[in-house]
Amino acid sequence: MEIFNLLDVSTNFIDFAVDPINVKNLNWIGKIIQWLIEGVGIVGLGVILFTLILKTVVLPLDVYSRVKMKKQSLLMESMRPQMEKLQKQYANDKAMYSQKVMELQKANGISMFGACIPMIVTLVIFMTVFSAFSTYSQYANLSTYNDMVKEYNVSVNEFVLKNINGETVNEKGFLIEEKDNSIGEIAYFVDFEAFKTLAQPNDFDIKNEAEKMSVVRNYVREHARKAAADYYRSNRNSFIWVGNIWYPDSMLNKEVPNFSKFSSTISRAGTGLDNSYEESYDEVTHYLRWDGYKNEAGKLEGKVFNGYFVLIVLAIGLMFLQQFISMRSQKASSELGTVDGSGARTNKWMLIMMPIIYGAFSFFYSAAFSLYMITNTLYGLITTLIINKAMDVSFAKRGAESFAKKQRVQNNRKRLK
Repeated sequence: MEIFNLLDVSTNFIDFAVDPINVKNLNWIGKIIQWLIEGVGIVGLGVILFTLILKTVVLPLDVYSRVKMKKQSLLMESMRPQMEKLQKQYANDKAMYSQKVMELQKANGISMFGACIPMIVTLVIFMTVFSAFSTYSQYANLSTYNDMVKEYNVSVNEFVLKNINGETVNEKGFLIEEKDNSIGEIAYFVDFEAFKTLAQPNDFDIKNEAEKMSVVRNYVREHARKAAADYYRSNRNSFIWVGNIWYPDSMLNKEVPNFSKFSSTISRAGTGLDNSYEESYDEVTHYLRWDGYKNEAGKLEGKVFNGYFVLIVLAIGLMFLQQFISMRSQKASSELGTVDGSGARTNKWMLIMMPIIYGAFSFFYSAAFSLYMITNTLYGLITTLIINKAMDVSFAKRGAESFAKKQRVQNNRKRLK
């Protein structure tokens, strides 16, 4: 169905309807995310709250994994002389070195699997929730658009003459709603006299019917466009400097993009959307795209781009800091884990690659996801620093040797059981 299609001048019918886009239902995780984020009232704060709750739920697994990793690194540091001796002894035999290291680690109560299993469980939870969060982001973006469509159609309906108990009401009305049997859909018959009284257009009487229809169509269209824009302006999902939190915090992204960009960012939330809908989208977002917002006086407000790359830079910087702290805390494990110290080189590559990956996610996903990653990384940094400090103090107080001895006693007890 085309927007504002002049069906037949002689019958004096025009179609003003804009159809909303069908929305998929959220799964139970998505509904919980929706309840948490929308319950706060401010989307950005809702995303932060959701992230903090999720991180708190998986905190026991995270703490257990980090404690294990730090403990193993401290134990390996205490065994550095033995490990370095093995490195020299088996410099040309990586397989034998790995075997000897495993024997030495086992004798001192070190198990790499103990730290890995909680990390794997946490990763599975993260991937599951991330998928639901991504779907919800698209769902929220699409829901905002459909609300704009509703306001657009409400504006059109304001000009429809209502027949209540046999009396025609609505002072602004000049459209009579009827069903056009040729297309089987609702269209509107125009009362030109009622329109002329309301709008008072120049030279209206001397125009032919087609020209009059054009004037009416443009009049209704302008009011509907402004109604949709006003709704968006009053219900923006912004976050401080970010115009639309459901798009990336980037000067390369528009706050309200073109149809191609919009359709690609709601693919998981909407159904039945194809290029034939572009005309409808352009109509509803007419005063929101390309030139920012226009107020009633036609003055430009807002901005074209969606942000300033702030969240992207923060996500990269915080991930770099987290990787740096993690690399420092696992220094002994990375240096002594392999005969040639290649583990340390791998960690250095991770120090570079992980921030780049996070930056790519922030650039292509929404600002809401960038905010989620920043909150997640900050939470992880704080817990890591606390755990590392506590373990350093504990290890220094007990002494590396007594600590290792206690671990061996505990392992022997487990084997006897």
